[in-house]
Amino acid sequence: MELIEKVREKFGVNVENMADAWKLVEWLEERDWVVYIITAKNRKQVDAWHPSYGTLFAQFGEVPNFESIFEGILTVALLAKELEESGHL
Repeated sequence: MELIEKVREKFGVNVENMADAWKLVEWLEERDWVVYIITAKNRKQVDAWHPSYGTLFAQFGEVPNFESIFEGILTVALLAKELEESGHL
C-alpha cells in the first residue's frame, strides 16, 4: 500500500495494524493536535484540530471520509507532518 510506504518514509515506522497506527495518533497528541474519529455505517471519518492552525481538512477543502479508520489515521498524520515540516505550525 502506497500510504504505508509514505508513513514509513516520513516517520521511520512500519504500520501494519491499528496498534501501529495508534502510535501516530499519540504522535499527533504530543504536538497538541486533537484527533477526531467518527465511525458509522458508510462513514469513516478522521480529522484533526490544532489550537494554532485549526481543523486540518478545512485547510485542504476536503471531507475527511476514508475507506477505513486505519487509512484516515495514516493520512491525517502525514498531512500534519507535512504542515509541520513546511513551517506552517
